[in-house]
Amino acid sequence: MKTLLTILSLALLATISADAKTFKLPNDDFAIASIDMPDSWKPKEFDNGVAGQSADDAVYISVVAVGSDKGMQAEIDDTFEMLKTHNVTLDDTTKKENKFKVGGLDATELLYQGKDDDGPAAISITFVPIKDKLIIFTYWVTTAKEKEHLEEVGKIVNSLKASS
Repeated sequence: MKTLLTILSLALLATISADAKTFKLPNDDFAIASIDMPDSWKPKEFDNGVAGQSADDAVYISVVAVGSDKGMQAEIDDTFEMLKTHNVTLDDTTKKENKFKVGGLDATELLYQGKDDDGPAAISITFVPIKDKLIIFTYWVTTAKEKEHLEEVGKIVNSLKASS
């Protein structure tokens, strides 16, 4: 299986629809990047990022920005804890690592197969360095609905832009 975000970033360079909001990461005051999230995904901002879920609950995506090495490790730990909270389990034997570009930025993806409440799922945790900071995408999709959501998730991922 190709990597989720790799496929999305390569397959889709289209702009996101007008019914989206641009979010600054980690926040408006200290933005290192921005990303667009469709209104239909009911995006929710939190301290250092934004998360949203497709209308049919098949896809969940979280995007956060972190700055220090301590913050990065804490955020990685929080990512795995968040997956547990959402009843997402990873099959460590399926772990793959890939490097690619998203929005012209280098990215490293950890890809797993696993399960969520709806059954088999594909899980991606992607790290995108920007200057001395890091953007972390956490994404999972119910395997049966993966192709259905490919285009829309690709638009979200490809809307990532580094702040000047």
